[in-house]
Formats: sequence, C-alpha cells, structure tokens
Amino acid sequence: MSWRSRDAPPRSQPPFINPNSEPHGDMALSDKQFDKVQANAKGASKNHRQPTRQWSNIVVRPDTRRPFERILHAFTTFMICAAGIAMAVHAARIGSTMGNPVTTAEVQANRRTLTLQQISNLDQEGFEQSLPQLRQAMDHPDPKAVADPETLTAIAGKLRQAEESTHDYWSTVLRFIPFASSRMAKNAPPPGRQPRVLSDMLSVGLMRGVREVDKTILLDEGYLGNGEFTNCRIIFTQNPVRLANAHFRNCAFEIPTTDPPTAFIKKVSQLLLSANLSSVSIPSL
Repeated sequence: MSWRSRDAPPRSQPPFINPNSEPHGDMALSDKQFDKVQANAKGASKNHRQPTRQWSNIVVRPDTRRPFERILHAFTTFMICAAGIAMAVHAARIGSTMGNPVTTAEVQANRRTLTLQQISNLDQEGFEQSLPQLRQAMDHPDPKAVADPETLTAIAGKLRQAEESTHDYWSTVLRFIPFASSRMAKNAPPPGRQPRVLSDMLSVGLMRGVREVDKTILLDEGYLGNGEFTNCRIIFTQNPVRLANAHFRNCAFEIPTTDPPTAFIKKVSQLLLSANLSSVSIPSL
C-alpha cells in the first residue's frame, strides 16, 4: 500500500509534512509504534556518537607523545655528536703515535723537542727548518724512542735532498753519519779501540786485496783497491784516500766534524748518504 498521493512531489525530494497537521491515513501511528520509532532513533544516535568519541581519542594520542619524541630526538642527536667528537679525538691520538707527517706551519708554531720518528715524517721544507732539533735529538736521544733503520734511512734521504746552503746543513750531516751508522751496525766494534792503519796494510792490499772483519780501520792516506770490510768501524780523516771497489757491510763510520768540511769529506758524506749506511759500495773515490 502506498501513501503517496497523485500530487506528491517526485521521489528524489522528501514529501513536505506540516508538523501542525494531524496524521491521517497510513501516516497515523499508534502509541506503541511511536515508542518503537523513538527507541530506534535513540539507538541510531548512540551508535553515531560512539565512533566520534573513538576518533577523538585517536587524534589526541600524538599530542601526548610529542614531548617524549622531542626528548628522544634531542638525546639521539647528542649521542651522535658525542660519538663524533670521541672518534676525532681518538684519531688525533692515533695520528700522533703513528707519526703522521708534520707540516712546516706546525714546526714554526711549535719549537718543542721532536723525536727522530717525528723528524723523519716532516715534509722536506719543515725538515730543513728542523735541523737544530735533529742535532738535539741525536745529542740527547729519547730513551723511549727507538731509532730503527727505517727512521734513520728516511732521515738520510731527506738530508741527501736538502740544499747544502741550508743553515747548519754540514754540521748536521757530519753528526748524523756516525750516529746513524753506529746504530745500524750493532756488531761493529765500539769507539776507542786501537785501529789498524791503512798505510800499514797497503802492500798487502795491492797484492791480494783487503778482507777485514770486526776490526777498527783508520783510512789515513794512500790507495785501497778491492777492499771488503764486514762489521768494522771505519775512520776517515782529513787526508784524502783513493778507494776502488771498496765494500763496507754492517760498518760504522766516523768522519771529521770540521765545518765546513773539505771537498774529500763532502764527497764521502754524499756517498754514504746515497747508500743505506749499513751496506755501502764505493766503485771509485
């Protein structure tokens, strides 16, 4: 049964009901039906409000967590920064113990005593400016610092590259050669032993060559050909000596420290620096 009259508006529009008019026909509701409709309306209203309250709870939750999130973010940032600073400090300490290269600016800014290891790691310009410190390190070596062959060889190479006109160059070279060779040739005789003099061995040397082991040899004058010296201490003097096919293995060298040196001592020093000091071959001198 349909209650819509012939003059009723289309279905897309709700019918107009005058609230002041009395219900008639199919629109009339009994009290029981009215109570049922009213109960259904209240239930629908209750069900509609419940999701609204749940949604409001969901919206509020991020606000309650914001202070904690800010604290967590600040704490994380602090820990990252602290870890970065700790790593930088640790790297700086490792660099100082490993002997990282020291720049010229650092040498000029800090004139403190340097160890041989630190000096060997200077750049060439800084090394040439630190020759007084090198002599100080040789005259007063640090007992805790080890003058290993690699360090001494590196210093010898830098001395060979330095200009001879550099201040204190020759005084440093003449001090370094006996210092370094004595530490590299540990089986050589100690200083002060009575030497064998080259001039006394010349006749023997000319006939069959010279073979000396564990001796102190004084090269005073003359000509030496085909000489082999092992674990010896070789003493040069101001007197020039002619050498041909001379081989020195694990030998310590002593040279005059007169500054400026003679042309002969300069040439000997250059030959020794060009070798690794512990094993030196001189084709001719």
